[in-house]
Amino acid sequence: MSSKNLPDPLDTTRSPVPSHPLATVNVKFTGAVLVCGDCEDRGDGPRKLCARDARKALKREIASHKAGKDARFKLRIVQCSCLGLCPKKAMALVAVRSGSDAPLAAEVKTIDDVNAFGRRSVAAEGAVFCSP
Repeated sequence: MSSKNLPDPLDTTRSPVPSHPLATVNVKFTGAVLVCGDCEDRGDGPRKLCARDARKALKREIASHKAGKDARFKLRIVQCSCLGLCPKKAMALVAVRSGSDAPLAAEVKTIDDVNAFGRRSVAAEGAVFCSP
């Protein structure tokens, strides 16, 4: 194959931005907590903690901090593939929020650690991220 057919990677005349407008949708949540599902499958992962239990504990902890149905903040809890943090004998959790400068990340080993992360990631007055 000749190099004449390959595009030049340094060519700045071709724009990677599509010419048509990108369709967006409105969502009912303003943040997400990502629970690494690959941590529990690793050989050096947490012994007594699985991603499903961590998700349930986070949902309970965050729901206890909401001000009922009138809470404007909703946090989505999602199990995902590897986050790339890979802590030894622990599970990685990351909380992100729209408009936030940096995500909040933690490595948890027990359900108590998961509950502490849930308390830290939301505050009682409208669920704003706290600094670590």
